[in-house]
Amino acid sequence: MGSTAARHALAGYELIAPPVFRSEVTSALHEAVWRRQITEADANAHREALTALAVEILAPDDLYDVAWTIATDLGLAKTYDAEYLALARVRRTRVLTTDARLRRGAARTGLVIDPSELEPG
Repeated sequence: MGSTAARHALAGYELIAPPVFRSEVTSALHEAVWRRQITEADANAHREALTALAVEILAPDDLYDVAWTIATDLGLAKTYDAEYLALARVRRTRVLTTDARLRRGAARTGLVIDPSELEPG
């Protein structure tokens, strides 16, 4: 799904993420440029498109405690992915991802969906 299609598909949704989100996106895009998987111009376009989505960064008081518990329950060594799941649990919503590894690992939580599961707007 391209940037324009993603913006269209997500129109009307409240987009939230934990504080780690911006660092992870920046890191992933930089890594893709470094590996020569995309050009720097493409990475910059993706960063601009992401900014246009207006993702609200949230850190509820219990985010990190809930992330710790989820990471423990799922057998995760790190809590980064668990922060997304924790925010979804705290806010009673779901995580939208194209990360198949996250989807498989968190399937039993019922907190993860992929773009094909978005309800038509």
